Amino acid sequence: MSHQGKLCHTSSIPMQNCNHEEADTRVVVHVLHALMQGGKTIQVRTVDTDVVVILAGTFHDLIASQPLADIWVAFGMGKNFRFYHINAICASLGELQSRALPVFHAFSGCDTTSAFNGKGKKSAWQAWQVYEDVTETFVYLAGHPFQLLNLDDDHFQKFERLTVILYDKTSPLNSVNETRRELFCQRNRAMDKLPPTKDALLQHVRRAVYQAGIWTSSTEAQPVVPSPQDFAWTKESDSWVPVWVTIPEVSRSCRELIKCACKGDCSNCKCGKANLDCSPLCKCNC
Repeated sequence: MSHQGKLCHTSSIPMQNCNHEEADTRVVVHVLHALMQGGKTIQVRTVDTDVVVILAGTFHDLIASQPLADIWVAFGMGKNFRFYHINAICASLGELQSRALPVFHAFSGCDTTSAFNGKGKKSAWQAWQVYEDVTETFVYLAGHPFQLLNLDDDHFQKFERLTVILYDKTSPLNSVNETRRELFCQRNRAMDKLPPTKDALLQHVRRAVYQAGIWTSSTEAQPVVPSPQDFAWTKESDSWVPVWVTIPEVSRSCRELIKCACKGDCSNCKCGKANLDCSPLCKCNC
């Protein structure tokens, strides 16, 4: 079976019509059909990490139809080609982490969700190991796709705590806004090294929940997928674009946070040419 949907297993029973838009998830429907028709050893050919994550996340649902299933992924190209044994990966992770993996992958960054600046998969994985309580949230959202989270939801608050740990593993704080203030004011952390605001994080989490919902419901041939408009996407012309924030940007609402590094007259610097007033944070003598 290939990532493009080619099925090597033959069966006299046709596969149910499938409404999946992406080959990433359509592969799971093919795998499940092959297993239900008596197939035991399955090999999926792909170059997309998402497919490995989806198969790991749905593995325990797949083997429910064929307990003896042996699922492999032929991954990559050239010198980077390798085989991944999904059974072994899921045995190592355990059932809970396996089911949680698609939500973690979407939250930490994939093709359709933004990633945290300067924070890769390794950093996100380490934060998860520090804050294992978030596993319950990952598993819940994997089993209950397309949940619309709000700021006061317990599940969102666990995402928030995980984000705090991602940027400061020793922090006792639960709020990303308080963490931003502490890192900026007390540790002189650069703005691009701070965690997102709570509002921006909520939009990111909603997009991650939406993408993870598509992945974790991929065992269904015709899942009911809600509009992305409810999950921090907005339509412009014929394209869906992310909603990054729903509150005014700080650079537009808090001019007093703007600063320059000038040591003398600011009339010739970029701030002066842009007609921006100096603030107490500036190093100049204006």
